[in-house]
Amino acid sequence: MNTHHDAIVIGAGHNGLVAAATLARKGKSVLVVEAREHPGGMLGDREFRLAHLPYPLRPEIARVLQLDQKLLHGARPVETLAFGAEGPPLCITGGKVTGTDAMTEHDYGALHARLGRQARALGAIMLQTPPALGKATAGEMAGLAKMALKMRLLGKTEMRDLLRIILSNVWDLLNDEIGDGPLAGAVAMDATLGGAMGPRSPGTVLTLLYRMASHSIHGHGLRVMPEGGPDALVRALTDCLLAAGGEIRTGAPVERILVDGDRAAGVRLHSGEEITAPLVLSNASPKATLLNLLGVEHLDAECVRRCRNMASRGMVSRLDFDLAQPPALRGGGALGSGQRLVSAAAMQAIETAFNAAKYGDMPQRPVFEASYDANAGRLSVSAQFTPHDLKGGWTDDARATLAASVLDALDEILPGVASRVTGSRVMSPPDIETSYGASGGHWHHGELRVDQLLMLRPFDGAAQYRMPVAGLYLCGAGTHPGGDVSGAPGFNAARAALRDGGH
Repeated sequence: MNTHHDAIVIGAGHNGLVAAATLARKGKSVLVVEAREHPGGMLGDREFRLAHLPYPLRPEIARVLQLDQKLLHGARPVETLAFGAEGPPLCITGGKVTGTDAMTEHDYGALHARLGRQARALGAIMLQTPPALGKATAGEMAGLAKMALKMRLLGKTEMRDLLRIILSNVWDLLNDEIGDGPLAGAVAMDATLGGAMGPRSPGTVLTLLYRMASHSIHGHGLRVMPEGGPDALVRALTDCLLAAGGEIRTGAPVERILVDGDRAAGVRLHSGEEITAPLVLSNASPKATLLNLLGVEHLDAECVRRCRNMASRGMVSRLDFDLAQPPALRGGGALGSGQRLVSAAAMQAIETAFNAAKYGDMPQRPVFEASYDANAGRLSVSAQFTPHDLKGGWTDDARATLAASVLDALDEILPGVASRVTGSRVMSPPDIETSYGASGGHWHHGELRVDQLLMLRPFDGAAQYRMPVAGLYLCGAGTHPGGDVSGAPGFNAARAALRDGGH
């Protein structure tokens, strides 16, 4: 067995696979070590897949890796069904909405188009290394200049509008533009899902734009499902890596990142085996990588303080319900595979749930998104604002209480669904933390907020993928540009390592 490689990637999530494939295609000998028994991370577990409605990878990355464009981008739009307190749902596909009054439809279409243009301007830096504070290179400043130019090309009026709203909250924006209701609730869910901020939290407009910017090339934030779903994405990345000469070892949890003379030197597995490489990329969260795998003895006190203070407490739980029959929609019809259901009757419902969670309580009325997998007969739910630090802890009773409250809410919009449940599973934020190495159980490994974005992600001094120990890089969602399924963090990190000489 080869115990020396040019590079080791910790974690076979989609960002880790993208980083490894990028390095391997440049001739590097790459080994990916994965603690779980399968690659794909949150996408790869068929029995309990955490991310169930992914976007495809950014096309730029797919082209560089020479992935099957049809497989990944011959994708169908995901229709969002947004339920109010009563009646049939609104149907939202990108900037189009049906089931509401013509004036609201027009106003929402105009708002979505404007936000899409603004997001595309911000998107100019998504595949760029963010500039270092006070010591940016010419290449890094060029990325900022490109973004500034795109903002200027919006025109004076729209650029001023962007500067006016970018640090404000999504509550005020949507109330001014379309008013509260299920449509605003669905948009506010996009602005807050996966994080620990409510609609009234400052900066949630930026979060919404940032999420749209990550995928602006797919119709300005239009959700699409890759052909073949998450399994096809994981399989394509795995095949790409193996074809380029890379290796993947599953069931191989890392105990320690090895350091020799202030440089990364490889990893030691829990089995005691040591594998050497001058280049180590970690797809684990920043806190897990630096504080646990590397160790504070290799960091200065200020770096340790900033890392520990990073906001990364998750507030999303995942629930799966096995159904004997497909669920029926309130108002008629059935919930189809690839459709996204949002249960947030208004922004106020989201804010109320957030108010309970920020004090450590379970919301009485959960808000969530859900989707149905007809092949597996499974309804998957992402319940927002279920705090990591729940008062009383995440006991079996707490999990059962959450499952019951979510099922009650589901039964109101999918009549009779409770009677069709044959089995259920709950994964709380602490469960996510344990299973996926995501500190705090946070989907994005850290909050997507203004003080943890761009040159401040994950924190000042660690924002360019390079860590204080030479040869060690972060390549996961905790780095720029953040979470979701774009592949950009892994791609950017691998390119940064290659620019540094690949060793």
